[in-house]
Amino acid sequence: VLDLHIIDEVIGIHSDDATEMSHELWMEGLPVGISSGAIVSAAVEVCKRPESKGKLTVAIIPSFGERYFTHPMFADIKERAEKLEKQPLPEPFDNTDYGFATPRG
Repeated sequence: VLDLHIIDEVIGIHSDDATEMSHELWMEGLPVGISSGAIVSAAVEVCKRPESKGKLTVAIIPSFGERYFTHPMFADIKERAEKLEKQPLPEPFDNTDYGFATPRG
């Protein structure tokens, strides 16, 4: 049951913007669908607000895009992503800077 009292705001995202963001996320190594692109786009909009400065914003992507690996709509972005050069992961950062009790949270 949806409790409308806990919703602060609904942010509308155009499907073109959601598609573009999902493609950007693919290129960052997160194969996600259009709805996840919309979620991240909405989070970016919130982050751009002056009252969000210095605050942490969390966007929850509710699914992974493994089903899109074979979807024709994502063929171009999949091909581009497969050609990317693999990079080593950076060293983990110290989570104590963010209020955690230990360096790894």
